Amino acid sequence: MKTKHLIAIVSAAGLAMVAPHAFAKGPTYTYAEIGYIYFDADNYDGYGGRVNISYGATEHIFVKMGYARKFIDVSSVSDIDADRFNIGIGGHMSVTDNVDVLGVVSYLDQEYSGGIPSEADEGYQADLGVRGMLTSKVELNATASFRHMNYTSVLGVSDDEEYGAEVGTVIKLKKKFHFSGNVSYFDESEEAGVFLGIRLKL
Repeated sequence: MKTKHLIAIVSAAGLAMVAPHAFAKGPTYTYAEIGYIYFDADNYDGYGGRVNISYGATEHIFVKMGYARKFIDVSSVSDIDADRFNIGIGGHMSVTDNVDVLGVVSYLDQEYSGGIPSEADEGYQADLGVRGMLTSKVELNATASFRHMNYTSVLGVSDDEEYGAEVGTVIKLKKKFHFSGNVSYFDESEEAGVFLGIRLKL
């Protein structure tokens, strides 16, 4: 998938959310969520679990942390496990009562174990996105990403830089419990991913 296609996906999702709606309250930035992940790439596939925490530190600034445990089937080696950590800081600004634009910069670290000697990847990721309330109970969001990772040879990814896109939703189930889900794609690793989880509004 070319970079221009990724931009088109995010732009289309963003335009859909900018349509006027009468909801005074926008997306929240203080929450915790846990869920299931599945991913499939050119040289590997797998599944696992992920925990995300976001905290709205000020009116426009938030911090994010995440941990994922992955079980990876790599075509060239035995099955391996991976622990992925991320921490980042972001800012957001309202463009309407129910739509925000945001940016995030994160540090990434992924450590491998299992069927191989211990190895690790590390790098950073920059995200630019939009979040909007389609109704009072349904949020849509879209993000474009740039990732730079010092990849080891474990996953067979040859280029350190790649672009990605993510489109997702958050659906209110109860006052504090929400369903969250998204699909994502990164071009160099050709990794397509799915996340399905439960979000607790804090």
